Amino acid sequence: MGEAKKPQFVDLIRTIGDDDEIEDFSEESDAEVEFQPTKQKNKRKVDFDTDFQFVSSAEEYNKDSWNDLTKYVKRKAKTKTDDKIKKVLVEAPHADSDVSLSDSELKHDKIREKETRKKAAPNENFFETVDLDTEHASFYQMNLSRPLLKAISDMKFVHPTPIQASTIPVALMGRDICGCAATGTGKTAAYMLPTLERLLYRPVGGPPVTRVLVLVPTRELGVQVYQVTKQLAQFSDIQIGLAVGGLDLKAQETILRKNPDIVIATPGRLIDHLKSTPTFGLDSIEVLILDEADRMLDEYFAEQMKEIIKQCARTRQTMLFSATMTEEVESLAAVSLNKPVRLFVDSNREVAFGLRQEFVRIRQDKEGDREAILAALVCRTFREHCMVFVQTKKQAHRLHILLGLLGLKVGELHGNLTQPQRLDALQKFKETQIDVLVATDVAARGLDIQGVQTVINFVMPATVEHYIHRVGRTARAGRAGVSVSLAGEQERKIVKDVVKKAKHPVKSRVIPPDILEKYKNKLEKLEPQIAQILQEEYEERQVAKVENQVNKVEKLLKGEKGEARPWFQTKKQRKDEKKRLSLKDVPKNKSDKDKRKHKKGAKETPDERVRSEMGKVALLQAKLAKKKQKLTKINAVVDVEVGRKAGVKRKKTNFGSDLWDTKSAKKLRHEANAAKKGKVFGKPQQKKKRR
Repeated sequence: MGEAKKPQFVDLIRTIGDDDEIEDFSEESDAEVEFQPTKQKNKRKVDFDTDFQFVSSAEEYNKDSWNDLTKYVKRKAKTKTDDKIKKVLVEAPHADSDVSLSDSELKHDKIREKETRKKAAPNENFFETVDLDTEHASFYQMNLSRPLLKAISDMKFVHPTPIQASTIPVALMGRDICGCAATGTGKTAAYMLPTLERLLYRPVGGPPVTRVLVLVPTRELGVQVYQVTKQLAQFSDIQIGLAVGGLDLKAQETILRKNPDIVIATPGRLIDHLKSTPTFGLDSIEVLILDEADRMLDEYFAEQMKEIIKQCARTRQTMLFSATMTEEVESLAAVSLNKPVRLFVDSNREVAFGLRQEFVRIRQDKEGDREAILAALVCRTFREHCMVFVQTKKQAHRLHILLGLLGLKVGELHGNLTQPQRLDALQKFKETQIDVLVATDVAARGLDIQGVQTVINFVMPATVEHYIHRVGRTARAGRAGVSVSLAGEQERKIVKDVVKKAKHPVKSRVIPPDILEKYKNKLEKLEPQIAQILQEEYEERQVAKVENQVNKVEKLLKGEKGEARPWFQTKKQRKDEKKRLSLKDVPKNKSDKDKRKHKKGAKETPDERVRSEMGKVALLQAKLAKKKQKLTKINAVVDVEVGRKAGVKRKKTNFGSDLWDTKSAKKLRHEANAAKKGKVFGKPQQKKKRR
C-alpha cells in the first residue's frame, strides 16, 4: 500500500502567519492626494501598445460610434495650425529634448485650505438622507424589453444612477417630467431608455412617422446624444436621425425624408428642415425632450422654440432635463407641461461629489500673468486629460498656439471652427491623441468625455451655474477630478459663492514666484513665433475670402444663382433679434472704427488680452442682472389657497358641495345677529347705564 495522499487545500483562503510582515495602510487611506509637478518624459512612438487587448468577436472589432457620423460629414477636417506649430518646433534648437521638466521646475506649489464663513442651514441636508436608488437596484427590475437590456449589458451599465432609477418608471407611465440632477449622472440614458421602450411597441406596417424629438442647445451635445442613442438601440430596428448645424445638409435631408422614429436636432437646423425638406413634419410627435432645458428655454432660443412647439402635437409627452434648473424654467414648466412630475435628485447648485476644487489667486496688478500661470500648471502638473475653458474664441486659438509651442499636444474647440474640425478635435481628445483641449463655453454643457481629470478656468464664468457646468466635465459618474480656477479681484464674489456652497474644503494653490518668472520669460521669447503663425493664418483667410468672392461672381455670370432657403422670420426680424440679444447695445460710430483700425496693427499686451476676457464676462453679468430686474407676471387668480395645509389634496370641483353646504349662509346670519346685538368684531359692547 502506498502512502495516503495529503489533501491539497488549493482553494482555501490563506491566513496571516505570525512571522508575516503586514503593511500598514491606516495612515495612507485617509491621506488626500496632492497634485504636484513630477518628472515626466515626452511620449515617444512605440511599436506595440502594452495595453492592447484582443476582442471577442468581429462585430465588436468593427463597432465604432464615430464611424456612423461619417455619412453626415461632407468636408474633411482641415486645420493648418498644428502643422505650423510643428514646423516652428522642428526649427527650434531644443526640439529633441527628452525630459520635459528641469529640476528647478519640480518645486512644489503651496496648497492650503480656504476658510469658509457660512451660517448653519438647518434644512440644507434634507435631500441627502433620501436614497432614491433603493427601489430599483438593477435595470432588470424596471420592466425594460430584452433588446434594451442587452444593449445596457453591452455598454457595461451595472446599476442605474439615482436620476435613472427615479425617471425611467415615471416616464414609462407617460407622465411629463421636469428633471434635475448633477452633471455626469446619466440623464441621457434616463430619458432615452423609456423612450426606446415605448417605440418598441409602435404600430408596424403603416407609413413611417417621426414620433420622438430631442432638442439640444449645441451641435457637440447633439452628436453625443445621437451616439448614445445608437448604442442603446443597436439591437432594435428603431431608426434615428441627426439634424445639427455644420454637417452635410443633403445627407440630413435624405434621412429626414424617410421619417426616422427619433430625430435629435438643434433648433435652428430643425426649423430649416421643416421649411425646406418635403414630407418631414412634427404633426406626429408623441414625445418631446429638451436636454439642457434652462439653456433651451432662455431668450436666445425663445423665438425658435415657439415656432417648433407650435408645430408639435398637443397631446405629447414632454420631458425637461438639466443640471441647473432655474426658477424661470420651473415656472414655464408649470404652465406648459401637463401635470408634470418634479424629479430633483439633488440640489441644482452643487458640484459633483468627487470634485476637488482649487483656486489660484491673482493680484490686482498681476492680471497679465494668467497665461504664464496657466502654462506653469499645464506643463508642470496637469499634463494629461485636461480641459481649459476661456471666454472668447480669440483667446482659445491663441492658447492653442502658445501651449503647442511649449511642446504639448493641444486642440481647440469653439465656434470659429467648422463642424468637421470641432468633431475631429473632440474625437482626438476622447481617444487621447491630444492631452489638452482649450474650449469656450460651447463645450461646457452636457458633453461626456471619459477620462477628463482636470478642468482649468482661465477666467471665472459669469455665474455659479456656468461654473457648475464647466467643472462638471470632470468627476463624472462617481469618479474623482480636479478643477483649478484663476481668480482675480473682480471675481471674488463668485469665488465666495462657490466656497460657501462647497461640501468639501476648497484649496488655494500658490505657484512659486521663481517658477512663474521663468514661464513669463518663456512666453516672452515665444511672442514673435506666435505673431508669425497668426499673421500667416490671417493672410490665408484673406486669400480664401477673395477666392470665394471670385467663385460667386463666376456663378452669377453663368446664371447659376442659388435659391435662398426659407426661414420663419423676415430679414428685418432676424436683424432686430440679433441686435436685441447682442451683449453690446452701443452703436458703432466712426470714432470707434478709427480706434479699432489703429489698434489692429498694434501689439496687444497680456493685460489687454485679459481685460478683453473680463469685459466679455462683465457684459454677460450685466445682461443677466438686467434680466432679473424684469417684473414677474402677476396672476389674475390666486393659485394657492391661503392657509391650505401641505400634503392635503384639493378637490377638483366644488359643484356637489355647493348644493348642500350651508356654512356660508350660517356665517352671514351669525354676523347679522351679532351686529344687531351690538357686537363689533365678535366682542360685545358695554351697555350704557341709564341715569
